[in-house]
Amino acid sequence: MSLLTVLQSGVAVSLLFCIVMLAVIVLKTLSFGRIPTYANPQGKSFAGIIYAFGPGMLPWEKESAAKHIWTYIGGTLYHLGILSALFFLAMQLFSYSLPSVLLQIMRVMLVGGILAGTALFLKRTLQPYMRGISSLDDYLSNLLIDIFLLLNLAMTFAETLVVPFYLTAIIVFIYIPFGKIRHCVFFFYTRILFGVFFGRRGVLPHFSEKS
Repeated sequence: MSLLTVLQSGVAVSLLFCIVMLAVIVLKTLSFGRIPTYANPQGKSFAGIIYAFGPGMLPWEKESAAKHIWTYIGGTLYHLGILSALFFLAMQLFSYSLPSVLLQIMRVMLVGGILAGTALFLKRTLQPYMRGISSLDDYLSNLLIDIFLLLNLAMTFAETLVVPFYLTAIIVFIYIPFGKIRHCVFFFYTRILFGVFFGRRGVLPHFSEKS
């Protein structure tokens, strides 16, 4: 068995581990039960979910994002870069060569993600109030993803970096369930709960948008 096969198998196993652990964490949250609601529904839960994942994601609908628009833009670029990196990783695992145009687009998104991730790391490091609310996990998660993005970008130019590329991917997948990166799952989970509750209460969508 070649080293490449071992590393690819390691990525697959670590990804499976990540999925199982995240599923266990989600199931644990269900063990707390649900608080019964006695008031009659004033709206529709599904409409609340649509709002939560649609208009509710726009910066002017979120006070924190509206007041920190550059951080919002940076976060968007960061996550687009991460999605590109995961897509590129999947293509490598299946030995699929990307068309030149798509590869160039991915490079641009990876560069944007790296710049955004670096800027967010510097903001957390240099601003006193950010340092005060940051934990070791905040720094490790940021650095780990930045390295992952950088190796993805490097791999689009030099496949000789395949060993650190796959090793970093394995570390990322193992780390996800234990660090803040697990918000990649809990973001969707909490947004659904948010939409269901406030949609049922008739708070979402906002009354101004119903007319």
